[in-house]
Amino acid sequence: MGKGHFSGLCDRFTYSTPELTQQVRRFIWARLLLYLGAMSSYFIGVMGTLTFAMGAGVGDNAIAVGLLNLCIVFGQIRGGGLLDRMGPHFYLRIAVAGLVASGLLYQVVGTSVVGVYIGAAVFGFAWGMAETIPRSYPAYLTDDLDELKRINALVTLTGNIAIVVGPLVGGAIALVAPTQAVFLFMVACSALALIPGWGIEALRRPDELDGDAEPVGETTAGGAPAGDSGSRGSISAGFSVIFGSSVLTLLFWATLLSFMGYGAFDPLESLFYRDVLNVGAEWMGWLSALSGVGGLIGAALAGVMPPRLINVRALLVVLCITGLGSLLYVATPFVLIACVGQFILGIAFSAFGPIKDTLVQVHTPLDRIGRVNAAMGAGYNMAGAIPLLCAPSLAHMFGVQGTLIAAGMLVAVVPLAILVVRRRELAQLVKSERAAEEELAEG
Repeated sequence: MGKGHFSGLCDRFTYSTPELTQQVRRFIWARLLLYLGAMSSYFIGVMGTLTFAMGAGVGDNAIAVGLLNLCIVFGQIRGGGLLDRMGPHFYLRIAVAGLVASGLLYQVVGTSVVGVYIGAAVFGFAWGMAETIPRSYPAYLTDDLDELKRINALVTLTGNIAIVVGPLVGGAIALVAPTQAVFLFMVACSALALIPGWGIEALRRPDELDGDAEPVGETTAGGAPAGDSGSRGSISAGFSVIFGSSVLTLLFWATLLSFMGYGAFDPLESLFYRDVLNVGAEWMGWLSALSGVGGLIGAALAGVMPPRLINVRALLVVLCITGLGSLLYVATPFVLIACVGQFILGIAFSAFGPIKDTLVQVHTPLDRIGRVNAAMGAGYNMAGAIPLLCAPSLAHMFGVQGTLIAAGMLVAVVPLAILVVRRRELAQLVKSERAAEEELAEG
């Protein structure tokens, strides 16, 4: 994709000032390059190396994914606090350095099962730090709901471009070189992200905000604004904000419970390709790329959604659809059906991302945005790690495909149950959100 064409994508979304538009362009370009490298490396570089190069089974994959997810959590926790202290300008450089170092290290250690474990752990920590960037930086650029939604849609859109291109590049590299070589592509992409990222500056700063900049309508149980309690340097400050907000609390638990279902996919997905679909490692790249194509559509749809639809109820509906897409993806031994499922899953999950991130950014004080996103990410990734403990046993009892079907059902059922059981509370919550947004706009 040429630079002019990509800039044209940004131009389709209008922002309030030329300065904001310029910062959005820099941010989105840096995001694209960072995620492009990571997506080329995760499935093929880690899981592909274990499954196809080393003949690993469920247990080995579960250990690798467990270490990677655990270290992603540690990276998010560490990164959230650093971002809040350093600001976006310097934090990007730290995240880039971590990804470059992890990719180079993998070339040395990624030649044995134990070495893959070490490389996956270091890569996970660096990736966790980098993933704080796309969820937190938009809040440093604007506090307008519509602008935030459009920026987050662009974040997801470029993420899905990376999901398309990254695995294709990774698959091509795997055809001519050892699978761990894909991490060198990540190193190059991460270094290139410094070119647009060097000029990123915050247009909003915590010390410049007045009382109106607090998240709308959110207070702790004691009546103080959400985020006022908790240690400023600890992730506990992030959880303090989350559980002091009715919106963030519901968002946290609904997403956490659903992501527990996805935890079973990571150690079993490569085995599903090998043993159920009966295809080679390159198909992990091809189907991931297809999911990314669907994601382009989902992100574009999220970008044009009216701001009144950016609420928890809409998020739960989209999350339920992702579960249905997951079920279709793994329900049959046919590659064509798996392709359709991946495509639907890509659309729904990419619409989910901008809604979730916008809600978090709107309801979080700017000086704690990094730690709130770290707490959210830690919860999601820990939830995804829990099934790793029982995935080998479940796969032994029900088979790889049976376990994946059960996981997809969990992802679909949890948000649906919340929509039914708590429909009145959700209706009131949506109503109060709209009223608060209208009041903020009038002010």
